[in-house]
Parts: sequence; C-alpha cells; structure tokens
Amino acid sequence: MGSFEDGEARKVARRARPSASDVPAVNGAAPELNPEEERLLGIVWRADGPVGARLAGRQLRESGLEISEATVSRIFKRLDDFGLTMPSGRKGRTLTEHGRRCAEAMSARQRHEKEFTRAFDIRTVEQLLDLLHARRGVEREIAGRAAAKATDDDVAGLEEILRRHEMSLDDDEHARQIGMNFHRTIARIAGSDLLGALAGAVLNESLLPLEKVLDVITGGHGTVSQSVPEHAEIVSAIRRRDPAAAAEAMARHLTRLIDEVTDFSRSDQVRIFDRLLMFSRQS
Repeated sequence: MGSFEDGEARKVARRARPSASDVPAVNGAAPELNPEEERLLGIVWRADGPVGARLAGRQLRESGLEISEATVSRIFKRLDDFGLTMPSGRKGRTLTEHGRRCAEAMSARQRHEKEFTRAFDIRTVEQLLDLLHARRGVEREIAGRAAAKATDDDVAGLEEILRRHEMSLDDDEHARQIGMNFHRTIARIAGSDLLGALAGAVLNESLLPLEKVLDVITGGHGTVSQSVPEHAEIVSAIRRRDPAAAAEAMARHLTRLIDEVTDFSRSDQVRIFDRLLMFSRQS
C-alpha cells in the first residue's frame, strides 16, 4: 500500500479540477474543465505575456501531450467562451480576471493533491501509526454521529455486515474488504459531508493493502479475529442510539490497533516492516 494506485491518483486529480463555483456561468451553465483545458489555462497563467496557439502547442507537446496547433486554437476558443481567456490582438490570449482566479484555485488544488498523495505514501511504522491516530480521531466522531442518526434499516445493514465478517474470517482478503466496508458504512450513516470527506481520505481504497500489514502484526499477537467482537460492540451502541458509547467503542477498537502496532515498532520484528509493505503491494 504506500503510493496511490494510478486509478486512485486520477480520482484525486479529478477532485483538483476547478469546480462549478470557480468559473463564471456561461448562458446559465457553469463549465468544468477537462485535462487539456486545465493544462492550457495553466500555461497562460504562468506566462509573462499573451500566449498564442503555436507557443502553447509546443509547450504541451514538450510536456508529453500530442496535440496540434488547430486543436489548441479550438481549446482556446472554449476557454474564451467560458470567460477564462480573451484575445490580445494578434499576440495570443491572456487571462480574464475570472480566468486568473480559476487558475489560482486550480494551482492550489493541484498542490493540495500532491501533498495529499505524499501524506498517504506510507513507508514507515511511524507513518502507519499516524494514520491510525488520524482514523481514531475521525472515526470516533463518525461513530457517535451514526448512533444519533441511524435508522432501523441502517442498523440491520450493519448487523448483516457483521455477520458476513464473522463468516469470512477464514478468507483473509474477503474479511479485510468486509471490515473496511463496515467502517465506510458507518461513515455513510453519519451523514456529514465534512466527516465523510475525512473518512474518504483515511479509509481510501488505495490504503486497503495496509490492512494486510495490520493482519500480519495482529496475527503475531493472536488477535486478528478480535475486530469482530469489537465491531459488534460498536453496532450494539448504534442499535441503542447511544452516541457516547458508540464513540468510545470505536476509540477502543482503534486504540487496540495503535497499541499493537506500537508494540511491534519496539520489537525486533520491526526490521521486517519494509518487506511487509513490499508484500502488501505485490499481492
């Protein structure tokens, strides 16, 4: 698990694109930029003066995008229509005020995407512990919120996930998937956009291979199956609609994992961590 897989990186990159609120409405519709439009907008933003199709096309080709001058001109026309660029005589295009704001927002989001990717490129035990501490803080709040908002159908769904998890313990890969689905389902029940976004980060699909590492660590302590009764305590608190108990049950569950990884980090076995990571990425 260290780096994002290509598909996950593309998902993050899509979130870095300007949203509808970043660009002006055109005929009542707010456009979203495709990758070529983003790159061309960035070229104009970084330029000291007007940028023509020939110069922009050369820069795009040098960056690895095969594109003709005619295609660049058509993209410029779309950016003009969006109100992001405007002709500057025969010299090329410059940004409008709207275009400048959009380009700045795009650049900031792309920086954030790179920082986000680096933050989740787990390569050390210390970084794994950081992730688990982040999960404990986020998921504790989520569990409490879920207990306050859960419907009877939500509880029934969690009980079914719990039943399938217990039945799948002999199938490591399947059990890991179900376990992560349990945590994501609680995040959905919580119904908070902000908490949901944070959960989407710390429970990202690209982090699933780390669960293999955790299984090896907890397996050495004989506690791999302990997640099922811990999950059952969380479901019980949600069923009772007891936010405080649900939050504490989730915190205990993740604290146990933190303690086990901490013990591992202080043992001679920590020397195999790099190999565990390599194995988790390849399998």
